[in-house]
Amino acid sequence: MSAWALFLTVAVAHQLAMMSPGPDFAVVTQQTLRFGRRAGVLVAAGIASSIVIHLAYGLFGLSWITQHVPGLLDGLRLAGGAVLILMGAAALRPAANTATAREPGRDGNPLRRFGLGFATNLLNPKAALFFVALFTSVISAQTSIALRLALAGWIVATTFAWFAFVALTLSAPGVQARLQRHTDLIQRGMALLLVALGAGMLWAGFQPWNASS
Repeated sequence: MSAWALFLTVAVAHQLAMMSPGPDFAVVTQQTLRFGRRAGVLVAAGIASSIVIHLAYGLFGLSWITQHVPGLLDGLRLAGGAVLILMGAAALRPAANTATAREPGRDGNPLRRFGLGFATNLLNPKAALFFVALFTSVISAQTSIALRLALAGWIVATTFAWFAFVALTLSAPGVQARLQRHTDLIQRGMALLLVALGAGMLWAGFQPWNASS
């Protein structure tokens, strides 16, 4: 496979996976609607930053970790599921849906928004599995460091661009006006989605233990 074909294959696969609904999209949506544009962009930056960790698995030969430490993915599922459930439950509290809570600029510590995005993606075992599977199938020992770095840069940049676009779109005045009547419903829907995703991750994490008992 030529360098351009490899790059295009990885770029398209990543784009399709990134745009599919999941924890990252739900968190960006919920935080943007609750706290505004700045919060959503900070969450997007956290998601893009945690992608660097996943890139290390596939691009630079660290996928052996998941092979030699089989319990790692189960641990990620349990930790990630707990985080998503806590986030969803917090967003379902009545105080989380007041007009004050949705006021732009009332997003608290920026590091907390960044950390939410970082943890949501980092603790998502599907993200780890996706990158390991993708890169182990297309990256070989002959793949140049320059191409690997180009892929890493592209993936991080497009991840941030996509989720920042989601935050900017949801916080645009015209969109906000249209969503105004349904903001609480959308927020609660995203919160319930986070809880459901978290419960699914917990269930998947417990299955290997149940099977071995």
